[in-house]
Amino acid sequence: MAVTISSSYTQRSNFWTAWKAARFTKVGVHQHDDDGTVYTIWFYDGPEVHTCTIWKGTVPDSVVPVYSQAQNDSDKTDFETNYLSFSNSTTKTTTFSDPRVIHILGNLTATSASEVLVSAAAHVEQASQAQRSIVSTSAYDDNPSGSGAKIVRLVYLDSNYNQFTEDLQMNGTAAVNTVGTTIRFVQSLKVISGTAAAGTISLKTAINGGGTNICQITSATDQAFLCHHYIPAGRRCFLLGWGAVVTDDASMRLKGQSLIDGNRVDVIVDLDNLTGITAGARLDFYRDYWGGMELSEKTLIRITAAPGQATSTTVRAFLDLWEDKS
Repeated sequence: MAVTISSSYTQRSNFWTAWKAARFTKVGVHQHDDDGTVYTIWFYDGPEVHTCTIWKGTVPDSVVPVYSQAQNDSDKTDFETNYLSFSNSTTKTTTFSDPRVIHILGNLTATSASEVLVSAAAHVEQASQAQRSIVSTSAYDDNPSGSGAKIVRLVYLDSNYNQFTEDLQMNGTAAVNTVGTTIRFVQSLKVISGTAAAGTISLKTAINGGGTNICQITSATDQAFLCHHYIPAGRRCFLLGWGAVVTDDASMRLKGQSLIDGNRVDVIVDLDNLTGITAGARLDFYRDYWGGMELSEKTLIRITAAPGQATSTTVRAFLDLWEDKS
């Protein structure tokens, strides 16, 4: 059934590039209709509707003087590759069905009072981009014959904050080099095929298993539990909320960054102290940011914990974001 847009809405029509710019500025949730000949694409902004047409085949002669076939085909590829899978979702942003909502879970077992990122193992941010490698301490983390992790997905950003995804097939205790050569900021590392890791899986700073650890998936878990998020270039991100659960006293900090003359300057966005816990108990909190707090592109948002004691403390932290996928 073809879409019909009510005449009660002010209609603004643009070609793809201008339409995308308007959608990004106004944080629109895009919809589309496919009648077999054209994609009709739109989003609402209050009483206005912003529309765009992309031809699936030949652009009409009457349109070619202002919109070439080559440009149309390029725009169609962009839409089908980067927008089609997120189209026709709810028009209400930040609801549970909005694909732009990101939930991040951090898990830390601390044995000192030092402030650290909430993550399964230490994370060391790299000062430059390079090719890396991944390796396990167990031969059972192997594809296809192993009984542990078979394929691990690495999401990373390069030095220009462009985001990439690479899937790595495990080879037990033999290191596997990444295809990517511009790996700098690690967004996440998790098992996507097989079971939980049989051994400890380490992402190394150098090829062939050389160098030191950037981050790790610890034994019997399925991800690195990095409670942080690097905001890719050209994306709009909003903080929706954060929280934590602890088994002993801990000071929790939500840390962001500001870009000043191209330099990243750490700032404390929020903090909370969870104290006075009796043995076998727990304390928790969750803070909502209704409407969201906008975060700058090319920066990092993260949750850290500083336990109040050097004995074992379990910390689980939650970071909820909304990020435009364009």
